Amino acid sequence: MKQKMTFIKKNGMKIQGLMYLPEKRGEKLPAVIFSHGFGSNFRELMHHGEGYAKSGICCLFFDFCGGGLQSLSDGVMPEMTLRSECEDLQTVLSCVKELDYVDPERIFLQGESMGGLVSALTAAKYTKDIRALILWYPAFCIPEDARIRLEKGEREVFGVTMNEAFDAEAANIHVSKEIQAYPRPVLIIHGTADNLVPIRYSEMAVSSYADAKLIAIPDAGHGFDGAHSNAAREISVSFVLDHCGQQGR
Repeated sequence: MKQKMTFIKKNGMKIQGLMYLPEKRGEKLPAVIFSHGFGSNFRELMHHGEGYAKSGICCLFFDFCGGGLQSLSDGVMPEMTLRSECEDLQTVLSCVKELDYVDPERIFLQGESMGGLVSALTAAKYTKDIRALILWYPAFCIPEDARIRLEKGEREVFGVTMNEAFDAEAANIHVSKEIQAYPRPVLIIHGTADNLVPIRYSEMAVSSYADAKLIAIPDAGHGFDGAHSNAAREISVSFVLDHCGQQGR
């Protein structure tokens, strides 16, 4: 079962999303909030929704405001920053906690690439609200890349000219220091052949967290396809079930 969702930020901007729901309900359920990467949108990830729903887990996909050229949410890419995406995720999190079919004690954040970094930063700020954290090839390299662009006077990121605040904000983020505030379980899944975000960034993150596990997928690049994608989802679903008291099916 799928349900369209709309969330409204304090500034009035609308965030559009889609919730995958288990067929059988009647009790409050665990929920995963899945965040997409830079320039992407939730339609690129929503094929994972049924896998979560069939396991009794609600799974929400949404578009960041200005998060991609085909975003269904308000805003445009040149206006987006890491902090604005954190604000978007905080808005979504607050609303999901209030849904009558969601157990607010069993909410998980999951993110891919830049959405992984945003999820990690948000979890570090809302430690009591997030049961556990799942990161697929998280782009912990963004602050370092931003500092390099600032030194070179460049503002283009993957073909999109961003506003000055994008790199200015990102450059001041010290990933290992900020993310270590999250004390609960963290699962990181990263491909060994990722040339965009080398796996060493996830290895760094594991050493920063109090309770983290890194699963390396041999020969997988940045963005999982086919068997790599299916494997990452199955591992992630099992992780959620293991940390919310449910048994796998």
